[in-house]
Amino acid sequence: MMSTIDPNAELFDDGSSIPSGPPPSSPPPTLDENNTPVGGGGGGGTLHLSVTDPQQIGEGRNAHTFYRIDVRPNQYADTIASVRRRYSDFRWLFQRLHEERPGAIIPIIPHTKAFQIEKRLSEELIEERRVSCETFLRRVQIHPELEGAPSISAFFSPDAEVFEQAKKDHPETEGFISEDGTTSSAKEKVKHFFVKAGIKAKVARGVDLEETPDAAQVDEVEQYLSALETHVKALAKATLYLVDVSKETSTNMHELGQTLFGLHQTYDPDTTTPDDNDSSSSSNNSNAKSKNPSLKTISNIFASLSAINKVKYDDNYAKVSKPIIDIQDNIKAARLALKRRKDHAITYNTFLQQIKNRQAALEKLNHKNATSPQATTENQI
Repeated sequence: MMSTIDPNAELFDDGSSIPSGPPPSSPPPTLDENNTPVGGGGGGGTLHLSVTDPQQIGEGRNAHTFYRIDVRPNQYADTIASVRRRYSDFRWLFQRLHEERPGAIIPIIPHTKAFQIEKRLSEELIEERRVSCETFLRRVQIHPELEGAPSISAFFSPDAEVFEQAKKDHPETEGFISEDGTTSSAKEKVKHFFVKAGIKAKVARGVDLEETPDAAQVDEVEQYLSALETHVKALAKATLYLVDVSKETSTNMHELGQTLFGLHQTYDPDTTTPDDNDSSSSSNNSNAKSKNPSLKTISNIFASLSAINKVKYDDNYAKVSKPIIDIQDNIKAARLALKRRKDHAITYNTFLQQIKNRQAALEKLNHKNATSPQATTENQI
């Protein structure tokens, strides 16, 4: 027998809801001799990381927000280390971890672009970024493959010069700096570029390259992620739409209530002063008022319904939307890790091809020297 669904029940309200707050404290990175966290997943303690106290610095287009990062032995203990970082600093750490640990699944920082100053400095966006950055750090700190990453040590360093120097040495856009972090001559860069383009062309044609023993397993993971991403996108589209209905309903009811309240202030009979000489008009207004609810009453009803739908949306967002968005971010993080792995495989094959090209050129030169008339004369002598 098919079970029925109660239309008045909360979405997925089965008592096993997912908490809307930040994740619980987890084993964090270890501390060095300067009490600076130096890596993820180190264990050996229950340090608690939190991102709080956003402060705006500057004015106009130069305005930006700093967030305070506190490190405590546990959630309720005193702070043992504290630094302030901008949102762009968290993005820098995200990119550096991809460079330092290619192939590792780095937690995603949801990035909301804000071109307008008013939106960039809005309380809603600042709080959204604070929560995202805190979640990012807490996931990084328990990541076993990120332990000992140099960028984490620089990010948490209380010495501002150390962090600024790290950002200067490894800017977000590195231009033509080589994949191995070294610079070379312009001629070598151009050679490397064309060789790498040739390798990519071979990959596009399906030519097999030098691979690691687990290449077949990685291909299976990539196919699995592609299929999973398709199903999750379809699920997210339908589910997020249903959850957003509560938000849209709340907004529409709030706007309608505001409109009715404005009409009440202007036209509602209970706000007008009847003429003492017009007793019949006063009697008619009194009868109409007694039979029909006032615009103010209707406005208050819509305001209450708007608040109810807003609470329902917040609850369902925490139980349904947020977990689905997290799944999408995890899939995105895994795909980025696979992409970084492929990029490094192409880089490896690029250098391998350069070695082969130089060996071929050297053999050609040796053969030319061996068969030249001067070499023949010297051999006869």
